[in-house]
Amino acid sequence: MHHDAATPTDPSLQRTRTAGIAIAAATILSTIFVALDHGGGGNNPLEIMQGIARLQGLKELVHAVAIASVCAFAFGYATLARRLGLHRPLVLAGLTTYLIGCIAMIGATITDGFVTTHIAMDAITATPERVAFAYNLIRYAGVALNDMAKLGWLLQAVGTLAWSAALVQERGFHRTAGVVGVLSSLLVVALIAGSATYMTMTSLLSILVAQLIWNVAAAVLLVRKPANSGSLSRQTDRADAMQTMT
Repeated sequence: MHHDAATPTDPSLQRTRTAGIAIAAATILSTIFVALDHGGGGNNPLEIMQGIARLQGLKELVHAVAIASVCAFAFGYATLARRLGLHRPLVLAGLTTYLIGCIAMIGATITDGFVTTHIAMDAITATPERVAFAYNLIRYAGVALNDMAKLGWLLQAVGTLAWSAALVQERGFHRTAGVVGVLSSLLVVALIAGSATYMTMTSLLSILVAQLIWNVAAAVLLVRKPANSGSLSRQTDRADAMQTMT
């Protein structure tokens, strides 16, 4: 029948294209805004607090974009998981793991972009004792946000690895994207496993590059018309019908 071939107006294809565009846009925006973030400098606790306070507006903007990007990634990869088949245990486990990683990343982002700046703003006009306390508080908040970020990256890498294991069983660009996902995930896991409490800039940039490459591959995969688009559309329709009946 004429429904066997996906057309540009196929709702399933449109949904995956939207998800691919969301991943691509989030990748571009998050990369740009991460590059804008920087420290305020300072040689003593008060100067450091003042430096952070001066950058409050920039830090809140950068980290608000980061949170929006994480939400876009969650939407995009939930769509990828649905396309791969949520009835498959490996795919569903990957989605669950990835989304928990997104929650951890949002926690780290809120701590870095909002909590620390608010502490600094409160401390710059306070007594020396409170300045010293705020400095130590921000220092240990940095340890906490590093741990949350590492956990987030690790869980996202595990989720990516699960989807990649499903993709490498396919043909064509699906398999290529799967290989990219496997290599990206293993690199992220290795970098986190070998990192100290505070990650070096080299390790941090390596993780971001590895994620960027995978994000691009996933975005292209979602935007492209799937080779089995007809069967995919029918499977999606059947799944929707079953959900409606239940």
